[in-house]
Amino acid sequence: MQDFLLLLIVGLVGGFLAGLIGIGGGVMYILVLPYLLLNMGFPQAEIVQYTIANSLFGTTFAALSGNVALLKRREFYWREVLLIGAFGAICSLLVLFLLVNTEFYQRDQFNLIVIFIMLFIAVRTLMESRKPAGGSLEKKASPFGLGVIGAAAGSVSALSGLGGGTVIIPILNSGLKMPMHKAKSISLGVIFITSFALSILNLLETPMTDYSNQNTGYIVWPLALAISLGVIVGSPFGVIVGRKLSNRVISYIFVLFVLVVIADKAFQLI
Repeated sequence: MQDFLLLLIVGLVGGFLAGLIGIGGGVMYILVLPYLLLNMGFPQAEIVQYTIANSLFGTTFAALSGNVALLKRREFYWREVLLIGAFGAICSLLVLFLLVNTEFYQRDQFNLIVIFIMLFIAVRTLMESRKPAGGSLEKKASPFGLGVIGAAAGSVSALSGLGGGTVIIPILNSGLKMPMHKAKSISLGVIFITSFALSILNLLETPMTDYSNQNTGYIVWPLALAISLGVIVGSPFGVIVGRKLSNRVISYIFVLFVLVVIADKAFQLI
């Protein structure tokens, strides 16, 4: 019961962050899941694969819940979401199949990639929070340009268990001068597509160690379902709160979580 409540809380916080910031709940999941999985007895040799798979499963529901809220508000951008999402799904599946779900991709490689991504996010977020709102006109992106964004986002998603919004939002907001609320909306839509595709592949995978009857492929059902339940509640609430807070306040909240993840992954490398 204690474990279920903890997972429910993880889902609530992850879902809230997904709706608030638009990058999925993976920041919370990749912090907590390795410890929970090890405590459940899953093998250290595949803890990265289980972490990424279950983080993406929770992220799928976080993004879905946030998208439902955005659809109700008529703030969903179909063209951009479908173009970026299609390329993101294809590239993420290739990276997951050819690299991540192999013996090569272990804890140290995973932690180094997560630290690099988190540092980039923290610096970019703080820099953007200091810029005045408004300014330049939004630039029109070509289908090819949107595809490149999707390919980069999908690769990051597969390698880290994060949603891919870490790539999508800065490019759309800073590069294409897109309003932040629109960039977040597109990010959530793309995250759902890529995370859903990756979750299907992870369900079909065969772990190297047949350890438990609690999982299908790399998806561990007690973890995944408890997190998803919390996410369904937390994500729409995050969307609502995000519309009431300033970008600067949201940025500081997010950077706090990012710094905790960096410290945790750096400690594991020692």
